[in-house]
Amino acid sequence: MKRTTLSEVAAQAGVSKGTVSKVLNGRPDVGEDTRERVRAAAAALGYTGSAARRPRPAIVLVFDTLESNYSLQVMAGAVDACGRADADLLLNTLPALEQGDLPPFSDDWFAVCGRKGETAVVAVTTPLTAEQVAAAAHAQVPLVAIDPVNSLPSTVPSIGSTNWAGGYAATTHLAELGHRRIGHLAGAGGSVPARERLAGYRSALESAELPREPLLVAGDGFSYEAGFAAAQQLLELEDPPTALFAASDEAALGAFEAARQVSLRVPEDLSVVGFDDTLIARWASPKLTTVRQPLHAMGEMAVEQALALLAGASRRTHPLQLQTSLVERSSTAPPRPA
Repeated sequence: MKRTTLSEVAAQAGVSKGTVSKVLNGRPDVGEDTRERVRAAAAALGYTGSAARRPRPAIVLVFDTLESNYSLQVMAGAVDACGRADADLLLNTLPALEQGDLPPFSDDWFAVCGRKGETAVVAVTTPLTAEQVAAAAHAQVPLVAIDPVNSLPSTVPSIGSTNWAGGYAATTHLAELGHRRIGHLAGAGGSVPARERLAGYRSALESAELPREPLLVAGDGFSYEAGFAAAQQLLELEDPPTALFAASDEAALGAFEAARQVSLRVPEDLSVVGFDDTLIARWASPKLTTVRQPLHAMGEMAVEQALALLAGASRRTHPLQLQTSLVERSSTAPPRPA
């Protein structure tokens, strides 16, 4: 007897082979109407295939964007952890990439995850509302956050780094080099990590007995474009800073370009420190002094926590912050003599 193929099920249901594969493997990112249509087509054609397999644990990793080295390094850690645990890793972004997919963190999306039974969600630098946390709990879907943008209840474990200490170390390094006007390229205003890095910057200024000047703080994002615009603003001041601490490596590279456009050299005329220690910090010219946060380990630990929750571990836990460290490279130097 001829065996029914995946293509035949797809044709019967009027969807792509990829969508059939998602449904038969229990993926959560498919609308319920589509899911039922695929199941009906498979049943009518006598197709079992992968649907007969016992599902493995699955971790759904949801990013705000995949267009950053930060995301890639977190993902690499998650891939390694899933490989060791023989778990599936599924990727998603906000908003959903494919037309017709259920939007991540919606009630229906969590409900589909819950029906699969062996799925946990890791939210990476994405905001989570109280309603979304409640929807995950109602669907009995374990939820873990990496670098959460907003404060979360104790029922949602979170993995981050010592952002305040990192901001303090970056700014102290610049002050110890002799800089007295140190600007900060701030991250997104609603972000908890961004606020902690700003607080560390301010505390370091106070420890170095330097004035906290509101005009020396600019920006509202972690991207290259946000860093470029904020650095432009600070470098146009009547008395501009001689050093900048950026809330991310990408923002720091934006500052490099802003400096180049006004004929300033890094580090001879302007010192720059980043945050994250992504690959671009080593690729930059000059190589970027930055605050290293253990992104690979954050991805690993978040997956491990999610798998532990699937195995029945307690969901009440304190936020975990991994240690940061300053990595000195070539983008910082003492200020030029007046």
